[in-house]
Amino acid sequence: MKNWIWTDEDEAAARALRARLPQRIFDAHAHLYRRKDCGRTTPFIAAGPDVAGINEWRTAVSRQLGATAQLSGGLFAPLPAENINIGAANAFLIGELNAYPEGRGLVTPQLQGGKMARHEVAPYVGPDLASGHWDRRPNVTEPLRGLLLIGPDIPRKDIEALLSKGPVIGFKPYHLMGRHQPSFEAPIHSYVPEWAWELAHERKLVILLHLVKSLALADTENQREIVSACRKYPGAKLILAHGARGFHAPNTRSGLPSLRGLQNVWFDTSGLCEPEAIIAILDEFGPRRVMWGSDFPVSERRGKCVTIGDQFAWINPSHLDEQHPAPAIRTWPVGLENLRAVLSAAEQAALNAEDLQDVFCDNARRLLGLVEERAGLTQERHRQALALIPGGTNLLSKRPEMFAPGQWPAYFREARGCEVWDLDGRHYYDFSINSAGACLLGCRDPDITRAVKRRLSLGTLSTLNPPEEVELAEELCRIHPWAEQVRLARTGGEVAAVAVRIARATTDRSVVAICGYHGWSDWYLAANLGQDDSLRGHLLPGLEPLGVPRELRGTTLSFAYNDRAAFERLVAEHGRHLAAVVMEPCRSQDPIPGFLEYVRDQAHQAGALLIFDEITVGWRQIHGGAHLRLGVNPDMALFAKALGNGHPIAAVIGTRSAMDGAQRSFISSSYWTESVGPVAALATLQKMRDTDVVSWVSRMGARIQQVLRNAAERHGVPLVVTGYPSVPALKFEHEQGQALKTLYTQLMLAQGFLAGGPIFVTLAHTEDIVAQFAVALDIVFPQLAEALSRGEVLARLKGPVAHSGFQRLV
Repeated sequence: MKNWIWTDEDEAAARALRARLPQRIFDAHAHLYRRKDCGRTTPFIAAGPDVAGINEWRTAVSRQLGATAQLSGGLFAPLPAENINIGAANAFLIGELNAYPEGRGLVTPQLQGGKMARHEVAPYVGPDLASGHWDRRPNVTEPLRGLLLIGPDIPRKDIEALLSKGPVIGFKPYHLMGRHQPSFEAPIHSYVPEWAWELAHERKLVILLHLVKSLALADTENQREIVSACRKYPGAKLILAHGARGFHAPNTRSGLPSLRGLQNVWFDTSGLCEPEAIIAILDEFGPRRVMWGSDFPVSERRGKCVTIGDQFAWINPSHLDEQHPAPAIRTWPVGLENLRAVLSAAEQAALNAEDLQDVFCDNARRLLGLVEERAGLTQERHRQALALIPGGTNLLSKRPEMFAPGQWPAYFREARGCEVWDLDGRHYYDFSINSAGACLLGCRDPDITRAVKRRLSLGTLSTLNPPEEVELAEELCRIHPWAEQVRLARTGGEVAAVAVRIARATTDRSVVAICGYHGWSDWYLAANLGQDDSLRGHLLPGLEPLGVPRELRGTTLSFAYNDRAAFERLVAEHGRHLAAVVMEPCRSQDPIPGFLEYVRDQAHQAGALLIFDEITVGWRQIHGGAHLRLGVNPDMALFAKALGNGHPIAAVIGTRSAMDGAQRSFISSSYWTESVGPVAALATLQKMRDTDVVSWVSRMGARIQQVLRNAAERHGVPLVVTGYPSVPALKFEHEQGQALKTLYTQLMLAQGFLAGGPIFVTLAHTEDIVAQFAVALDIVFPQLAEALSRGEVLARLKGPVAHSGFQRLV
């Protein structure tokens, strides 16, 4: 079997792959060449056609993809070669592209004896670019775009002149075009001139970059140059060829985290014959940043590129060990090996049909401006939700009306760290509630995700119980030496209800005293059932007790935080009926000295249990919950939210005597025995301890508080920042404070930040991201100050003022 030849065995292999391909395919990385322009050529090119243009590309790629896949365009660059005539190669490229204007008849290339044959057309005329006279080849309907081969010795003005000669949308630099020797160890700046970045930024052009150096993306100099250029020139669209030269997959995997946060980087999969690097890119950047490319004419070469040791090697028929006692090897064309690798990666990453359509076509078309992505999907989905879901969302705190009605992006497509992408593809840094405080490590933490994936692959629920729940119970009791038993649930609201049920069963009493917010259940909202129905909503404004049985009136009583006298009166009047005191040990401030001890002692004297609700504050101030820092142990403590870092898990821990009622009351649920929650919690506890997340979020939170205060003072904005550093709270102290907060949210959205209300800091909030937040504040706060001075706060809003929500007793 030879290069450039298509065999029956190839057709059989391709047939199995084609069944998994999407209907439309765009080739995001292909090369064209004339052999006479190439200078020193490889034996592979010498064995191929003298001219490999659009027809040859279409023939080769179409026969690999098959008739069921519609080839919907391509992105082409001259094939780089040593001593290539760059001017002639670029001229040939432009001539080929101009010979195929969009929108007319489609030509199907012919095959002759398994070999590619060019159409009978007039000879190529160029390279007289100035004349504009080009041979007109058969028309195709697909959009074709080109990248000019460039190097440091080519004047900027010469390349600028070519940009208007055809559908050219960027550049293809290559290490062979630079001066560094050996070229394979060339730093990026030695073969990508600064003017290329400048032009790409100014004109929103593409740079298709082939990394070199032995470590490729794992090379720290390569990382620094990519990050620096992408930030300095955000208008440039950088495609890292071959999955950031992922031929040695470990290099790609280890280098990818260095590119986090860059919004102008994409990856093509061309030439990759193993799935590992593609999987790593999908893990780190998601399916919207990956594009399939054929790497034509390399796609016609037989063999594959494999990771070997600390580098990679191309295996082809001339390098096979024919003496090895194994079945004969029938090598495939690289194009088929690549398709198999991409499809295997997609399967392992659980991509769906829509994702595959993105990877094989739509991502490239969006990047190149060939299709307008439909806008308004996020807001349209919320309008649909309002008709289908009472209230529009399943969590009050996530209603868009709480932030900026009609503007806040209610739905996300992807979330990683503190970054969020909405359904319209817009990117935001989350400086707001960060999953309502549930993702202390950041969204989709890779270590937690890895643990969950393992459990998913083994099965998550069965007739038997998961052993991880025992391990989690042991770990929670180890962290809290006062606790002896644990019951698990899946959400904060239900675990609070479980704890109250246990307390009532243990004490055989009914009344519960509350201080703070503890969820939606009847036992809690009963606090809003006044002496008569007209008093509903008196104690907890905004939390209506409609649907809560009136018969529960008087079973839940509230007292204010740090108000010793109020609690003393409550115990004096209801102590003999008191089952439990449920309170947050702290929320935005520490208790006054002795307050928690007083509550504990008075509750115990009355025969009641003390339950600390650590669902929100737990793990943010100390590993294990705020009560450990404050030195007051309860009878029971509640945990949820951050315990699973995005996966449902909740726990009530307690002393053996306090938990006694759990055995005598009926408390049971099927999905409390699934295994993903405990697995996620165990991984989360381990990582929180290993990373000292408490110190990190306190340090980053203090930095966030400072930049907010500094910006407010600098620009004269009436902002007050309070709360613990790990959860800074913002309040605009002005008669139009709520409208000003809404305008702040509106303006920060335009800068790419979710902002407004408290900021739940995460491990994913870095110094760099906080610095970007500070820059955005210096853009937004002058606008707030101007709106205030001109009395235009309401006039500048693009929608209604945000709802104030319900108040919490803290």
